Amino acid sequence: MRSTVALLMCTFATLAAALAQAANPTYSTGSIQASCAPWDGAAIAMTIAARPFEPKQPVEPPYLNMNIWKDLPLRNGQTIKLSTGSQAGSASRCLKEGSCEAAISSEIRFDKFKPGSGATGHYELHFKNGDTLSGAFDLKWVEVRMFCG
Repeated sequence: MRSTVALLMCTFATLAAALAQAANPTYSTGSIQASCAPWDGAAIAMTIAARPFEPKQPVEPPYLNMNIWKDLPLRNGQTIKLSTGSQAGSASRCLKEGSCEAAISSEIRFDKFKPGSGATGHYELHFKNGDTLSGAFDLKWVEVRMFCG
């Protein structure tokens, strides 16, 4: 009897941990690449996913999108701050396909950035409903041909 109760408790604990992970995913892996700003200038696009994915393949939600349009080129130790209506870039979370929510403010710190290789650093995003997402990222560079302008 005790072993059955212990097994059930272990099963419920595992299920609760899995549900908490699904409700609050950890975003840490992804890609970084050259992109274009809304006015066709140079930009950097970052996709940070909750689970591993293959670069140049569609990313399955949930994931974070961050785009940087100003203060380029990026450099080691640089911090980018974005806010609603920012002319410097944008940040959003996409919980379902085709449904992304813009962050009202965000901060992205690049510990290391190397075009052609990737980037490591930290992010913190704040949303209108009071949610805050923060964590570390390790992104791989994806080579794309961009013709802006």
